[in-house]
Amino acid sequence: MTTLQTARLSDFSPEEQAILERVAKRMGQTPDALLRPGIFGVQGHWPAWLESNFHQTLYGYRLQGVLPPLAKEAMHVAVSMTNRCSF
Repeated sequence: MTTLQTARLSDFSPEEQAILERVAKRMGQTPDALLRPGIFGVQGHWPAWLESNFHQTLYGYRLQGVLPPLAKEAMHVAVSMTNRCSF
């Protein structure tokens, strides 16, 4: 099985660092915190894909359906708290 090592911000090109900084800012985190082990840390190995996936996820669930975005976000928080997620 392949194992990914935790990436560091210094491992990336300046363009990729800029992408990581944009995504981290939108998520209210620092780029270093974004690269910690976890789902975003793994996606962070490919910054352009991370940014694209972030946009798709954000706009995919927020712009579709009859529930207002705030209600959807509240449900996400409630499920995360119930499952004791740390993100």
